[in-house]
Amino acid sequence: MRQTDLQTIAAEAVVIENAELLTTTKIIREQLETRKIVEQAKKILIEKESINEEEAHRRIQRHSMQSNRTMRQIAEAILLTSQL
Repeated sequence: MRQTDLQTIAAEAVVIENAELLTTTKIIREQLETRKIVEQAKKILIEKESINEEEAHRRIQRHSMQSNRTMRQIAEAILLTSQL
């Protein structure tokens, strides 16, 4: 192989690695945002329903499974209804 071929391969590898890192970063940011939203929803449930954090989490989780929606979607609905 020629030197330019090796350089091209190395550059392509860097591009692929950067793309993978960007994807991973996006996924982690979305997961963090989801956790924040779920935590906010749990706080609302704790205050309104006088329950503990575990029970609030279980309620969100249970409703998520029963309605075939993500916990984030359930949490967002809780946040929206609490603003009314």
